[in-house]
Amino acid sequence: MSTDPVDQIRGAYDATPYSADSIPQSAPGQLAAVSQLFGLQAPPLARARVLEIGCGAAGNLIPFAAAHPEAQVLGIDLSEVAVAQGRRLVEAAGIENVKLIAGDIASVDVTALGRFDYIIAHGVYSWVPETVQDAILALISATLTPAGVAYLSYNVYPGWKSKEIVRDAMLFAARDSGSAERQVIDARGMVDFLEEVAPPATPLARAVAEFRERDNGFEDSYLVHDELAGINSPCYFTDMLQRAGAHGLAFLAEAQPELMFPANYGEKVAEHVARHCGGSQLLIEQYLDFAVDRAFRQTLFVHAERASGIRYTLDSRSFESMHFATEMPVVDGPTRLDGSAQMYQLSSGTTVAIDDPAVKIACEALTAQSPWTLSRTQLVNVVSSDLGSSDRIDERIDQLLEFLVVNGQARVRTDAVSPDPMTEPLKVNESLRRVAEFTLREGGDTYTFNLWHETVELGSLDAHGLKLLDGTRDSVALVEDLLRLARDGRLQIELDDGQALTDEAVLRDVFAQYVDALPDRLEEMKLGASC
Repeated sequence: MSTDPVDQIRGAYDATPYSADSIPQSAPGQLAAVSQLFGLQAPPLARARVLEIGCGAAGNLIPFAAAHPEAQVLGIDLSEVAVAQGRRLVEAAGIENVKLIAGDIASVDVTALGRFDYIIAHGVYSWVPETVQDAILALISATLTPAGVAYLSYNVYPGWKSKEIVRDAMLFAARDSGSAERQVIDARGMVDFLEEVAPPATPLARAVAEFRERDNGFEDSYLVHDELAGINSPCYFTDMLQRAGAHGLAFLAEAQPELMFPANYGEKVAEHVARHCGGSQLLIEQYLDFAVDRAFRQTLFVHAERASGIRYTLDSRSFESMHFATEMPVVDGPTRLDGSAQMYQLSSGTTVAIDDPAVKIACEALTAQSPWTLSRTQLVNVVSSDLGSSDRIDERIDQLLEFLVVNGQARVRTDAVSPDPMTEPLKVNESLRRVAEFTLREGGDTYTFNLWHETVELGSLDAHGLKLLDGTRDSVALVEDLLRLARDGRLQIELDDGQALTDEAVLRDVFAQYVDALPDRLEEMKLGASC
């Protein structure tokens, strides 16, 4: 076995590839929106050039490429196995604007890559040697366009101080395990042991509990590559600033901007930060890491020359060309426009009291449009029309939008996110339909991606349903084809006792109801449909 760290990393990923997941926080649309919120215009998305370092099987590139066919998308990964998987998925999806290459980022010919408007490096930086870390930052600096935005995720202290306790214990238990499968078994066995013997309310007990919460639902590959990797090098946020600064890069924001506002962490945190940071967002970020024991960051960087244009006090002028999506249904409806207070439920599950009729109408409009976006202009027009007045409407809508952004209650984009009009016969985005078809054919987990850059896990009925939505089948034909799949044994509907439903008349009724509900189901999955 090679002793070279890069060869060992390559071998680990070849042996246990990551699943082809998408990372919504790293979507170019998210990066562009966050950039504009904090005062910088980012490159247009439609024809953007996007690079992902450590692209794996291309799951984080396909959603953007499918929605932006005129963009150019490049992925680089050390693992030839992962790149081969990604190429198969890209080809199956019929996407022609994605190119994947296998190679060591530290030895890539930077000049041959060109320049990129958006650069993404998720789940790579903390798990590679220092020489490769430096090469990543150097490549970002050299290939990012002047107005470009780079996304870099990495592990940070102090949160990883306690996590290292559990990691060290798992590594010790799995030191002679051999295969990745055996490593996972032995590592989780050690966690079981520590959970039983750790004294209550100790750092070890808290660390084990945090691991349990984090590990729940994750595949074995995440444990192998995140917790059990040979290299896992957290750093403090201030250290990352110095490293990036040495390459001419400056901190722009976090990919989730709500994490940047001290008030979201309570009054004591906000007061202490205000007293000690003098308005410096960089100091605020490090203080917040200590206050909340942060272990992971998803940071956006720009060229240092642009730092002077960044503003961390939200300016409503940035909202003027932006698009927003959220659900804020009235709890004690119907909506009253008499100025009385009513409770509205946020996506977090909490409620807020609203008495302003203009804000109530805006919440109603956003909720009706969800999961798709409305622009600020559309909101202002709707509210003005319903109220029959334009008195301070802009200002009142801006206050609502700022509240939603600061509290992480809205999805924000520079371009509208909406499906094409839904008509018969139903048709979803062809590339995303073909992803579902491909993963269904491959066996194992079945999934596709949606218009919000999310991975959508699919049950058997949804997977077969999406496969059929190519625009050639009306409702009757969809039901008949689902019935044929059931007769052939390729699609099973299970009864409450786990037995397969075989009565054809009942199956026909089940499939007819499913097809009738498909428009709502597609909207629930944020896939939409087109004519």
